[in-house]
Amino acid sequence: MNNCIDTIDRPYGIGPVERAGSTIGRVIDRTVTVSAKGATTMVLTLLDWQRQARERAELAGLPQEILKDVGLTRADVEAELSRKPVWLR
Repeated sequence: MNNCIDTIDRPYGIGPVERAGSTIGRVIDRTVTVSAKGATTMVLTLLDWQRQARERAELAGLPQEILKDVGLTRADVEAELSRKPVWLR
């Protein structure tokens, strides 16, 4: 059980290893933060690629009348579909 003084003196947001003045503690904290940001960026990128693939598939299925309404031709759609997937560019 912790002593009340230990709880009051503990600065918020600082881990126990860093409080001890350990350089490795700061490195670990920074590495975890950078890794979490990198993982978030990767997931968002994958979701964006998935959205683009889904939109291209929907575009391919649109009838000529709808394409004409939005100012596209079947050739425009074919040109978009023939592009490499974003992850291969």
